Amino acid sequence: MENKEEYLNALTAKDETKAEQAAAYMINNADSELFKMLVQKSDFLFDFIRNNICKRIEKVITNDNFINVTKFFDLYCPYYDDLFASILAKHANQDLTDDIFDLLEKGTISQKTYAAKYFYYIPDTVALEPLCKYAFSDDEFLCYNAAEALGQMRDDISYDTALSYLESDDDFEKLKAVKFFNAYGQKFPFPEIFKAMNESKIPENIAGQVPYMESIIALLHSKYHYEALQVIDNIVAGLGEILPLSDIFQFELYEVLNILIKENNSDNEYSGKISEILLSAYSKFNMFCENQEYVFDEDKDTKYEISSVWKLLQTQNTDFWNKQKKFILNELNYTDDRAILALHAISEFRIKDAEQKIKELLNTDNEIIICEALSTLKQLNALDGINFEQILNKIQNPNIKAIIENLIK
Repeated sequence: MENKEEYLNALTAKDETKAEQAAAYMINNADSELFKMLVQKSDFLFDFIRNNICKRIEKVITNDNFINVTKFFDLYCPYYDDLFASILAKHANQDLTDDIFDLLEKGTISQKTYAAKYFYYIPDTVALEPLCKYAFSDDEFLCYNAAEALGQMRDDISYDTALSYLESDDDFEKLKAVKFFNAYGQKFPFPEIFKAMNESKIPENIAGQVPYMESIIALLHSKYHYEALQVIDNIVAGLGEILPLSDIFQFELYEVLNILIKENNSDNEYSGKISEILLSAYSKFNMFCENQEYVFDEDKDTKYEISSVWKLLQTQNTDFWNKQKKFILNELNYTDDRAILALHAISEFRIKDAEQKIKELLNTDNEIIICEALSTLKQLNALDGINFEQILNKIQNPNIKAIIENLIK
């Protein structure tokens, strides 16, 4: 092969002989430039091609060249950190561990990130102090690798630190803690995580982490049934805008929604919440399938799964959806976020039967609920018979008062 482009093409092609030759060239020569070209291309490769590349690199590793993978540590790539760390771990000795620890303490962010992954495979407690520090840093990959290594070491100090972050008033610190537990991979504190999610202004982000700790289906069949419903609700709300559509497989949304459909054919203590989720999902997946710009960049498997979910929801008969519109009225008994979410669905689907219950919400002192209720009533063309002067007199927040005044003009 005459140039690096040829080596790169060979490394990613089907010809195993040429691919292994290209891998051997890159490793034996510690060719950082070729590795950089590979990293730049890797985002556009299918998973199975990247997996093949890893197998080819691993195949050409020997006792004489394994250390050369550390030459690539100047450029971090999440596709290859596990490969490099596992290679080094197979050849680990005290000198190598000392060298990797030196990179963990003094290296660049990229070098620290690879080094943290090494200590996942070699859980030497000498690395505890820097790992505890990096597990809550601002770099996403370094955080994850450090927390993952700490989980292997069963470190209690970092675990307790993450628990304290869940109590923070800063939503991003809450999210950082949840991501820590996801990577830590041990004894997930679900009650504290669900509490943090419900108190956060970015609940979708926190909910999106939960299925990586425990299957939503398993949670639905556990003592956390209602909390699982809240997770599903937030995932549906965030999907496609905050949470990537490709995560639909990890979320098991087809299977989850199918369970909820079967569960919600009769009125029960959860029927109001489930109906709100199902109606929200109907609206969201209709949007995805009617507007191709949402799925244009997704792979064919993701597009197929989105289409399958939409067909599942579409195939439920009119009687089923009428039941959901009836059940959702139960959520208006709660003058909190549950009622607000229900009001959004009622507005979306123009559920006229909710009019009287919504008007009853106007008696609350919760100014946000009053505002949301009036907004929904306007959507239903049902503002008649309301004493707006009495309502405005009890509104203290000038911004909410301005919104209400605009609604009733």
